[in-house]
Amino acid sequence: MKHKKMLTGIIVFIIVLMTGMFLYLYRWNVLHPLKSATLKIESRERTFLYHLPKKITAHPRLIILYHGSGINGNIMQIFTGHEFDELSDKEQHTIIAYPNGFKNNWNGCRKVAPYPAGQMNINDIEFTKQIIRYFKENYHIDTSEVFAVGYSNGGEMVMSLARQYPQWFKGFAVIDANLGTPSNDKCENAIRPVSLFYISGQQDPIVPYKGGEIFLNGKSFGEVRSSKETLQYWLQQDKFDIQSTIAITQNATLSNYATAAGKQISFLDISDGGHTIPNRNFRIPISKMGNMTKGVDAPALIWDFFKGLNQE
Repeated sequence: MKHKKMLTGIIVFIIVLMTGMFLYLYRWNVLHPLKSATLKIESRERTFLYHLPKKITAHPRLIILYHGSGINGNIMQIFTGHEFDELSDKEQHTIIAYPNGFKNNWNGCRKVAPYPAGQMNINDIEFTKQIIRYFKENYHIDTSEVFAVGYSNGGEMVMSLARQYPQWFKGFAVIDANLGTPSNDKCENAIRPVSLFYISGQQDPIVPYKGGEIFLNGKSFGEVRSSKETLQYWLQQDKFDIQSTIAITQNATLSNYATAAGKQISFLDISDGGHTIPNRNFRIPISKMGNMTKGVDAPALIWDFFKGLNQE
């Protein structure tokens, strides 16, 4: 009898724990369920999720968030703490899209990377183009107000877009992703300067801040440039002058650059940062991702950066 009560107690505890975890992760979606859509891209069905404010204004902006490898659009929403959705609801002028990569990854610019999307040369550029068209046709977005945000492999995808099709976007944000080394790069050089918010953690256990080989789960993902070299690549596309350096926290410094023509680059350098998206709402530690810096709210900083581009 005693053992039976103990077992029952353990089961109840596990159920309560799992319920609590579910509500913590998906509490936003209970009241704000995401919409979904499917597009046919070169005979493959590709899917994406999106958040639509209840009282959206005419000709809204569009922000597309590209997830990291091994996760999907749903998890990207959770990893960003639902903050882009919250900010969207606050202003009622932005649609937030969460596309799903092919087998949970993207076809970026690195030659060496065991991603199915890269190995099969999946056309993620066309997928992106059709997502923008979908929102133009169905929600009449302002196509001059389209932005891209990417985390990890999704950040690699965003840099691919920034290099090859900058004209589709007003601004970009890249989190925890570095450019491949020249010998590990299959894309053409950038065709023009872009506005970019770039975040890198010096303690990133996956993408080396100082550059080198990415080795994960027993596989090589090729060599990447350092974070400083990646920053310089974008700064060298035009004459970017330093405007300010701001201490966000004791461990996070934001350096802001601009051109005479109004392009802007901001680099958030986090000395104790891991392979994470620091934010207010999602704080569950994931050991293999490293530290999530306190006091840094990446979604809010990116949002303000994008809004600031309206002042060009």
